Amino acid sequence: MSRPLFRALGLAAACLMLPVGASLAQPAEAPAAAASAASPAQPAAATTEAPAKAGFQQVERAENLRYRHLWMAYAVIWLLVFGFAFRTWQRTRDTGAELDELKRRLAELEARNG
Repeated sequence: MSRPLFRALGLAAACLMLPVGASLAQPAEAPAAAASAASPAQPAAATTEAPAKAGFQQVERAENLRYRHLWMAYAVIWLLVFGFAFRTWQRTRDTGAELDELKRRLAELEARNG
């Protein structure tokens, strides 16, 4: 029973990590404000604000990505905790069944040998 459970947990972890890899693989978006500020019709003050705004947007995007990773990390940890608890419960149940079987066989042998 342990191999299918490990495979299921591995598959669940891979499915949770797939969106993380996809979000990291996406190229950074060029802000529209920086592109419009490059035109010669804009005053010099607007060109200095655009890089600051673009930098702020990049920091905000990185923060949002960090929080998304945090939630995914917590999800993986909770899956592992619940998987461990479930596996421990199954092993305890199987061990109890084996003990009951051994008690029954021992009682049969004692009754036969009297």
